Amino acid sequence: MSELSERIYGEFSASGNGFPEADRLKDRLEAYRPFSGDEAIGLASYAEAFLVRFVHSSNAIEGSTLTEGDTALVLEGEFLPDKPGRDIFAARGSADGFAYCQKALSEGKGLDVPLIQDIHERVALDCQPATRGVLRKSPVYLRGSDVVPANWEEVRPLLRDLVAAEKGSKLHPVENAAAFHAMFEKIHPFSDGNGRTGRLLMNFMLERDGYPPIAIKHDGKGRYIDALRGWQSAGLRGPLVDLVESCVKSELDARIGCVESTRFPRTEEGKAAQLEA
Repeated sequence: MSELSERIYGEFSASGNGFPEADRLKDRLEAYRPFSGDEAIGLASYAEAFLVRFVHSSNAIEGSTLTEGDTALVLEGEFLPDKPGRDIFAARGSADGFAYCQKALSEGKGLDVPLIQDIHERVALDCQPATRGVLRKSPVYLRGSDVVPANWEEVRPLLRDLVAAEKGSKLHPVENAAAFHAMFEKIHPFSDGNGRTGRLLMNFMLERDGYPPIAIKHDGKGRYIDALRGWQSAGLRGPLVDLVESCVKSELDARIGCVESTRFPRTEEGKAAQLEA
């Protein structure tokens, strides 16, 4: 077993942390089920807006020049002649990958290497066709980073180890998804599109375990990139776990607000009902 393989198994065998606030919010949202027709419409509208936000954020992390408004137009089928074609195809690919993940979840598909390759094949619309869904067969180097991805000859066995380690994970689902993401990006199994694929896989795991998908906001401070690299190079779990937890709680809060704004109108009667709920 290689050193990285041993590390992967070790990441998922740790005792892990508890996330009482995230679990409390999750239970609160679940307690409102079944949703009424109006509540379902509101949640569906929120999900559509979330998809735009997720696609924009995920691609902005990779350097896309599209604004959130541009992204919305692209996902509606518009072509923006003044924007780079690669950015447009990248946005469509991320949306296609998200839709594929939703379909896989609805069908009860488990996480395995073929599923990972299928997701990448849909995500990497901006990449050469011969590389879509195909595990890399050459070295890859990360610009501006001291993280060294896995040797290309070890990519497939390492991905298998990652999937196996996650199946036996003892971590809370929030930390589990963050750990998978960190180790997936450390393996860096594809020649391009790893970050976008990895963030979709993280959401796949969160949704599989009953939590909402998240959109990690791209910011100039590079908090996400620093947290990811800190875990990969120095084993610093906290910053990335905290970031993912914060995003999960934010998404749960937003969905709870969506339901409550419909279930409990802003009248005195509605306020009273909300206090009793």
